[in-house]
Amino acid sequence: MKMIPLTKLRKFPLIETKKLRYAIVLCHRNADVDAYCSAYAVTSFLKQINPRVSVSVASPKGLSKLTRRVQDKFRVDLTESPNISEADLIVVVDTGDLSLLEGWGDELKSSKSTKVFIDHHPLTKSIKSIADLLLIDEKASSCNEIVYEIFKAKKVKLTREVAQALLTGILFDSQHLTIADCRTIKIVAELCKSASLTFSKELLETPRSVPEIIARVKAVKRLTAYRAKDWIIAITNVSSFQASVANSILDLGADVAFALGGRGDEVRGSLRSTQSFYSNTNVHLGIDIAQKLASILKGKGGGHPTAASLTSSCTIDETISLFLSTLSDRLGFEIEKIQ
Repeated sequence: MKMIPLTKLRKFPLIETKKLRYAIVLCHRNADVDAYCSAYAVTSFLKQINPRVSVSVASPKGLSKLTRRVQDKFRVDLTESPNISEADLIVVVDTGDLSLLEGWGDELKSSKSTKVFIDHHPLTKSIKSIADLLLIDEKASSCNEIVYEIFKAKKVKLTREVAQALLTGILFDSQHLTIADCRTIKIVAELCKSASLTFSKELLETPRSVPEIIARVKAVKRLTAYRAKDWIIAITNVSSFQASVANSILDLGADVAFALGGRGDEVRGSLRSTQSFYSNTNVHLGIDIAQKLASILKGKGGGHPTAASLTSSCTIDETISLFLSTLSDRLGFEIEKIQ
């Protein structure tokens, strides 16, 4: 996907400034740092172009633990029940599927407000069918990069605080720039004229809790390894910290990691792959695996080329079996269990 044209960025927020009285900025459920910092910056943008506008920020099920720490530095109070029917403008950030908004997604469908989606994930039909303006760049490593481009296109001043928040969001979702491209590095360099790279890095550094460490150790004990030609795929069952576990499995040397576990009647899983795996196979974990599995398993799924997540209403064994067959079909060759 190409960069968002400047003319399209300049359309934001697609509503006359003088008519803007009440706006809502929505994040996906359990919002991560990229989503929250994007919402923080969008709120600042709207208040700069119209100081009289009232802006509510909301996220179903609140914020992740790390995001709550970031919120202490870049403060925006969350609204538990946004008045979607009364909004003139609704901006949805970092959310590729309406299901990630829980019940608010249905309210959006019936809302007559102007709806703008800012994201770097592949979008589903559920969003494309209701959006008035789509600002989507799948090549961006974070949503914050797109928000930065909006500020730049509209020539709206970036305060030191907003620049710092954008930098923090970019560092988080680009895995501290390990998956960043030259365009991301250029944006970071611009932000560093007023923001501190050290501040953002330290803000995002959190020691692992004992439960997370235990989950990682248990995951290794339960790990099953597979081979697809020269690619190593590792799968493990763990009830929590699936994303952390999947990342740790890559550190062990696997090319693809799938950590999943049951919680109530639902199975949750995190998928990770190396950049080398994606570059050589062109297997997009978000589109080719997570979305496809979710549609079959009556769950939800999506994400990035090398990082994705999904939920399933089927059993763990059924989810693993479908994952292996889907990945095998996409690769074009068999996957064999390593004895």
